[in-house]
Amino acid sequence: MQDARTSAPFRHTFAMSPFSAWMRLLRENGRGDPGYRGRLAGVLLASAAAAPARLAERAVYGRRVRRTAIDPPPLMILGYGRSGTTHLHNLLAQDPRHGSVTTLQCIVPTFFLLARAAPRSLLAGLVPSARPMDNMRVALDLPQEEEVALANATHMSFLHHLSFPRNAVGLHRRYALMEGLDDREMRRWERTYLDIVRKAAFHARGRRIVLKSPSNLARIPHVLRIFPDARFVNIVRNPFAVYLSLTNMFRKLIPIHQLQEVEWDEVERVIIDAYRANMKRYLRDRSLIPRNRLVEMRFEDLEAAPVAELRRVYDGLDLGGWGAAERPVKAYLDTVEGYRKNRFRMDAATVGRVSAEWGFALDEWGYDPAGARP
Repeated sequence: MQDARTSAPFRHTFAMSPFSAWMRLLRENGRGDPGYRGRLAGVLLASAAAAPARLAERAVYGRRVRRTAIDPPPLMILGYGRSGTTHLHNLLAQDPRHGSVTTLQCIVPTFFLLARAAPRSLLAGLVPSARPMDNMRVALDLPQEEEVALANATHMSFLHHLSFPRNAVGLHRRYALMEGLDDREMRRWERTYLDIVRKAAFHARGRRIVLKSPSNLARIPHVLRIFPDARFVNIVRNPFAVYLSLTNMFRKLIPIHQLQEVEWDEVERVIIDAYRANMKRYLRDRSLIPRNRLVEMRFEDLEAAPVAELRRVYDGLDLGGWGAAERPVKAYLDTVEGYRKNRFRMDAATVGRVSAEWGFALDEWGYDPAGARP
C-alpha cells in the first residue's frame, strides 16, 4: 500500500497522545517499519513537548473537572462510520442548549482547557480545513467525535489502527469490542472517557453534551455503566454506500498516519469484519437501552426530511426545546445546501461481497441488494 511519508509528522492526528501512551503502543504493536522512522520521531517529539502543558492543566483545572457534573445526561449518536453520523452531529449541535467535544478538545484533550485561550492563528495548523475523505469542513470549534480525543489521551482506542494497520484486528477486539481487558484496564478506559466528557461539560457550562463515536455501537454496556441515563440515536445507511465510503476513507487516512506497511487486502478484511462485529454487537445489546431513550433512523430519511427526522428525535427522547432548536437547524441546513457527497462506482463484485458479508444488515434495515446493482 502506498504511503505519504513526506507529509508533515506533526500533522499526525494522534501526535498529542501522551508519551507514555506512545511507548505502550509501540511496545504492543511494534516499533514501526524503517521507512516511517522520520514520521515516528516527529510524533514522539511533539508528544514529549506537550508534557508541560498536560501537567499545567492538571494543576489548574484537575479538581474543577473532577467535580463537574454531567447533567443533563449526554445525547449519544451511534452508527457505524460513514453512515451520516457527522451530519447528524452537526445538526444536533445547532441547538443552543447543546454542547459538544470540539475539534480542539479532540486534538489536545489533555490540555484543551488551557489551549482555549491561545490565539487561533497559533492553533490553526493543527487541523486541515477539510476532511480528506469527503471534503467536509473542519474547524477547531466544530463538533468532533470524542474517539479522537480518546486516542489523543490514551493508547486505548481503536483509532490507533491507522498508525498500526497490521494490528487492526487486535486493536478492534480490545478497544471497540472491549474484549480481553482486565478490571484495571476497563476502569482506566472508563475514567479516561469520563474525563473527556467532563471537560466538555465544564466548557459547555451546563448544556447537554452531544457525543458521537462509531465505536460506541459495540460498547453499549460500557457506555451505560458510565452514563446510565444517556439518550441514544442510532443512524444507519445503505451498507453498499457505507462499504464504498469506508474503502475511500481508509485509502485517504492510512497513508497519513501509518507507521508500518500493510497490504490493502488486510485493510479490506478489517473493513468487512469490523462492520459485521460492531453491527451484530449493537443488535444484541440495544435491548439494554430503555425504549424511551433510543431512536433509530436511516440516513436516507434524514437526508430527505431533516427537520421532520430531527423533530422525531426530540419527541422520541423527550428532549424538549425543539422550538428553540428549529430555527438554527434550518439556518445550518441552508449553509450546506450545496454540499455534494462523494459518488462511487458500484460494480458487481462489490454488490456480491457486501450482500454475502453484510446480508444480515441488509435484512435488518430493509435495504434491497437489487437496488445496488450496477
